[in-house]
Amino acid sequence: MADRGNVETHAPNAARTLQSVLSRPFEPLTLQREMRLFPRALSLAPGSPGLPSDDFLANFLTGRRTHLAIVRHCFGADFRNFQNYALKRVETTPAVRQRLVQALDGNAELLEVMASAMRDGAMASMLAELTRAAEGLLFQVVRALSSGSLKCEHCKAEMVSRPAHWWSMQACVLGEAEYRFVDRLLCDVLAVNLLDVAFRNQSLPREQALSSLAGLCEPGAHPFKHWLDLVRVAYRAKDLTALATRAGLDGPSPDNNLQRCSRGEMLTVETIDNLIERLEHPANLRNLGMQARVLAFSIDFLRAAHAGPDCLGWDGAQAIVSARIEQLSTDMRLSFAAVARPLSG
Repeated sequence: MADRGNVETHAPNAARTLQSVLSRPFEPLTLQREMRLFPRALSLAPGSPGLPSDDFLANFLTGRRTHLAIVRHCFGADFRNFQNYALKRVETTPAVRQRLVQALDGNAELLEVMASAMRDGAMASMLAELTRAAEGLLFQVVRALSSGSLKCEHCKAEMVSRPAHWWSMQACVLGEAEYRFVDRLLCDVLAVNLLDVAFRNQSLPREQALSSLAGLCEPGAHPFKHWLDLVRVAYRAKDLTALATRAGLDGPSPDNNLQRCSRGEMLTVETIDNLIERLEHPANLRNLGMQARVLAFSIDFLRAAHAGPDCLGWDGAQAIVSARIEQLSTDMRLSFAAVARPLSG
């Protein structure tokens, strides 16, 4: 079995300590067939068990294909100047260095850390450490919030669901590692949603945050279509053609691109950013757009990992993912109730 990820790290000791505390290793996964929408994201071949590629997390958290692509996007047109600065190929002028610092929101110390990692050949491993730690934190937040125990006052049956039993009742055939992987993806996206409420948008109730995520996965339309409809409403556009116009999208037939996305073709982070650029308060819609990508990834993975005799259609897989989001949200509410019950008694 080939190890496709979890590279050895040469990052500083502090980053290694952070990673060891927060990150949780992934289990080897087995695909039965290629993923359709994200065919190369996990770097796994059907029938060959392996660990997800580290670059999978770069795509998962940022929409960029690789960790180095994150750096390229960060510095934009100055990426070559950053390479020259880090590798000391030429003398960097004060003006260029100032632009590099500005690309990092004025954090000169971060520039030096990144430059040092680039010189040591440790840039990819350092970023992999950080993304594993970030994802590990997200996963542990929701797992802790949704894995309590609450007994029915009448029959004493456990009301918080248990993953093995829940998944055994679904119209799909998954191994333990595979259903735990789907659960982990959904825990991560739930955590992002709740953290956004807690730290950036406190006026939005927790229940509304959970329902907005569930709404992206409702049967009847692709998650990308649900998200595009939210953006369309924000622009007060009657259809996707009007949305493309009001959002100021460039290029040939931008409305056709939106139509394809609404039917399930790739919704890129660039399309998300271009669509919301003209909105006054775009942060919440951007987060939901990234979450729609994660939901689509989860559905795509579920179809590819299904080991039953028949292929699992997209609509069937989306219905299962939608039901799992609802169940995890219910488990979270019950876990909160289990904590509150002794206090109220």
